[in-house]
Amino acid sequence: MDHRHSEKLRDLMLGEATLALLEQQRPLNLASLINELRALAARQTDEEHRKACLAAIRELRHAQVSAGEALNRRSASDDNVIH
Repeated sequence: MDHRHSEKLRDLMLGEATLALLEQQRPLNLASLINELRALAARQTDEEHRKACLAAIRELRHAQVSAGEALNRRSASDDNVIH
């Protein structure tokens, strides 16, 4: 499986998890998406789809870490603002 196909499948599984949350009128946030992707991965009979769910979880966690680092940098620079 090539990289492009893997990315598309990962995005598809993320979309499926998002849609499931919306249809069930559950909160749509990082934690709920990760939990839904875990459940989706557990139900998969196809190994490619299971791996795509796990890749989507890794991507979300990476985005969370990156967002936290950006927030920390911004907070540190905000401390130097003179009012």
